[in-house]
Amino acid sequence: MKDKLIKNYINNLKIKDIKDFALKNDILNNYQELIYGNPNAIFKNIKDKINDDSYHKIIKLYFLYKNKYQHLL
Repeated sequence: MKDKLIKNYINNLKIKDIKDFALKNDILNNYQELIYGNPNAIFKNIKDKINDDSYHKIIKLYFLYKNKYQHLL
């Protein structure tokens, strides 16, 4: 039952919900540094705040999409 509620909640999230959550929790928008700069400081900042598996997935996805869309930047 609990899993169904969580899945339903996530499926109904809107971009505005995520942005509002980020602003409410003082999460800075570092997209320019991630896209055009050196993201190491950002990654270092989040490394101790999330579990290792999630951290490595984020790094893997970052480089996957950074390389995939590099020609558009």
